[in-house]
Amino acid sequence: MQKSDTNQKVMVVRRQPQSSTTLNRKYVRRPKKNSDAMVSIKKSPKVKHFNVSICDGSITKSQEQPIESAKMHPLQEAANAKMRERMGTNQNIASKVSANELKDQAIKKALASANSLNEEQQETQKKTKMHFGFGRVMLALGCAAVAVFAIVYFVNLNMPDISLKVAAMQTGINASYPSYVPRGYNISSITSEESQVTLDFVNSAGEGTFSLYEEKSSWDSNALLTNYVKEAFGENYNIVREQGLTIYISGNDAAWVNGGILYKIKTTTGTLTNKQIRSIATSL
Repeated sequence: MQKSDTNQKVMVVRRQPQSSTTLNRKYVRRPKKNSDAMVSIKKSPKVKHFNVSICDGSITKSQEQPIESAKMHPLQEAANAKMRERMGTNQNIASKVSANELKDQAIKKALASANSLNEEQQETQKKTKMHFGFGRVMLALGCAAVAVFAIVYFVNLNMPDISLKVAAMQTGINASYPSYVPRGYNISSITSEESQVTLDFVNSAGEGTFSLYEEKSSWDSNALLTNYVKEAFGENYNIVREQGLTIYISGNDAAWVNGGILYKIKTTTGTLTNKQIRSIATSL
């Protein structure tokens, strides 16, 4: 049985295509729209406000009202009219002016602006020149004042030395100025007579004066004691030896020799201590 079944032929049935039943739109007319078609609208219970025509249940296209265009405010219309008038006048003026006139006007404006710039530059230059000139004058005056002050200070500082050198040239004595002067005393005058130079000192408080005499001498300390000290001081004197010098002191007066020069101190008013006299002698 099985073999007979296998030997049977398989029958294939094919269906033939049928013609289409779909409408061909090329040959079918479109339905016409009815402008007066009625649309029924039912009012919903949820809507409280509704148009009357809608409430009646029918709306037609002919009942629709056209929307009017927005109108301009009168003030805006007036402003626009004025603007149009101005634009028209400006255009008329521009059309009346020729190209040459426009060129001339532009050249005049450029020249005017250039002249104004030149004037401003000249004014600024004048101001800067005046400023720098004034500054230079003030600087020159300041430098001159400083120079004068320095000269005066230098002269006052070196005046005793200058005057002493002049006196030494006149007398031929190698006179010197003491590097130590008692506090409060200042040089008041320097005089010269034949072979002697005199330096006068005055206390700034007016409490005392003394004079320092310098003259040529060939004496030594013993000759000074014999020829001058005993005659001037008598027996009232003290002998002080300081840095190789022999100084004879009597009260506020003193005498000593050094390097061929005889030094004498005479106090007119006030007092000088032995220490001050020794300091003056060693500073010469």
